[in-house]
Amino acid sequence: MFMKLFLTALVIAGAVIAIRIRKRPPARRALAAGRSADQLSGSTLPRMMAYATVFIMLAGSGIYFYFQWKDAYQVVSVRIIDTRSGREVVYQAYKGDVDGRSFQTTDGRIVTLAEVERLELGGRMP
Repeated sequence: MFMKLFLTALVIAGAVIAIRIRKRPPARRALAAGRSADQLSGSTLPRMMAYATVFIMLAGSGIYFYFQWKDAYQVVSVRIIDTRSGREVVYQAYKGDVDGRSFQTTDGRIVTLAEVERLELGGRMP
């Protein structure tokens, strides 16, 4: 809990410092950094690193969401077992459509389990 508060405080402090630096006139920023006003255009390395960081974060997020989507659309076998009679029924459903005590099959039927039924999620189907 402390780390979350500390990280939030660091982000807020960084934002305040960034806003204060951006409000300075360009000549004053150059003098504070020990450069003249015409040398300001030489600071492309930090900008390129920031763009690269954003690109890596977006690419990582895209890859993560792709694998989540791919996993959710895997066809799995769902076995329903009636605990009183021992009767078993097997359905096929997308893994992302199985939610708690109900699911939707690949052919569009919605199945809701009774309290006496047990759901077993099988492996991926070919």
